[in-house]
Amino acid sequence: MTEQVQVQAAQISSTGEIQSLPIYRTETRQKIVSPRVDNWFETPCTSALTPDVIATLQRALEARGFYGGAISSQLDDATRSAMRAYQVSTAGPDSPVLALTTARSLGVIAVDIPGVDTKIEG
Repeated sequence: MTEQVQVQAAQISSTGEIQSLPIYRTETRQKIVSPRVDNWFETPCTSALTPDVIATLQRALEARGFYGGAISSQLDDATRSAMRAYQVSTAGPDSPVLALTTARSLGVIAVDIPGVDTKIEG
């Protein structure tokens, strides 16, 4: 934060004439504008974010009207922006990082269902 601080007031004569102008100096200091807010949430492992998964994420965001780019299978700025917008709209984290809950709600990452065996035995 930068502000002007008066060092010396203006000198005014008894007749009301300004004898000398006020003197100011510039002071710069840090000021906390808003308190820090921690934003903790689970994310999928980076190894799980394969090109196929990212393409599925892009299609899921597109179907919900949040993504208008090409299905590139790349976690680019447009995809991250769409993820953030979707997450904020669903009371998720305000972050361009994919939350695990968001990935599950979009059907991008498998959801564990308690009491259901999802293992395939041959």
